[in-house]
Amino acid sequence: MLARLMKYEWKATWKLLVPVNLLIVVMTFFACITARIDFFNSDNDGIIFSAVMIILTYVASMFAAMIGTAVFLIYRFYTSVYGDQGYLLHTLPVDKHHIILAKVLASGAWVLLSSVLMNMSILFLFNEEEDIFTRFIDNVNIMTEWAGVSVVSGFAVLMTFIAYLVEILARVLKVSACISLGQLSSNHKLMTAFAFYFAIYIVQQIVNGFYYAILGYINTRTGNWYYGKSWEFTLISGLLYIVAFYAATWYVMERKLNLD
Repeated sequence: MLARLMKYEWKATWKLLVPVNLLIVVMTFFACITARIDFFNSDNDGIIFSAVMIILTYVASMFAAMIGTAVFLIYRFYTSVYGDQGYLLHTLPVDKHHIILAKVLASGAWVLLSSVLMNMSILFLFNEEEDIFTRFIDNVNIMTEWAGVSVVSGFAVLMTFIAYLVEILARVLKVSACISLGQLSSNHKLMTAFAFYFAIYIVQQIVNGFYYAILGYINTRTGNWYYGKSWEFTLISGLLYIVAFYAATWYVMERKLNLD
């Protein structure tokens, strides 16, 4: 049943999100050509204006793709679970866990795809060398050395990627949990969902603040300076958030469902 639900989610989302991701690829192509040929050094004002418009359109399309994907997935979850479509969904002989997993995995996959495309787009745009992947590895090594890690092991890279996936799922589940918790209000469901989102955001910032405070204390005691979040913290906190957000979403669907 989970496979069928996910298949239905793909059918309901691909018609919009595939063109959005293709837009990222197309605009990256035009932006890279503009940057490589260097139209900005031309003596023709029309060519310079066209180059500027291409770059501005590229930037606008990145923001539009990012925001559009998020808004669509949020709207899709709300309408299909708690909107008019929810009446049909919750009458199906489907376990609530399957519904949540199908929604979260499908949305997480789209978010991951868009994120990868955008990061690759920026990498291609600002990289002037032909061997882009070698340059990427070099940049990773430079950043990790700056962060205090001298050698990037395959295990660290793998765990960082896993932590990144966990973080994406946690973000998707946070939205689903806030929308679900908003249903507990009888009259102001949308405002309640926003209130829960900002409350959770504040709690997460407090947790991050404690992490950086502890990290700063360790740095001053050891003399070794590390910056940013480690994959261990991202992975552990992400897993805890996933459990909490998943439980909240399931609780509302299973015990407090009210589509009136």
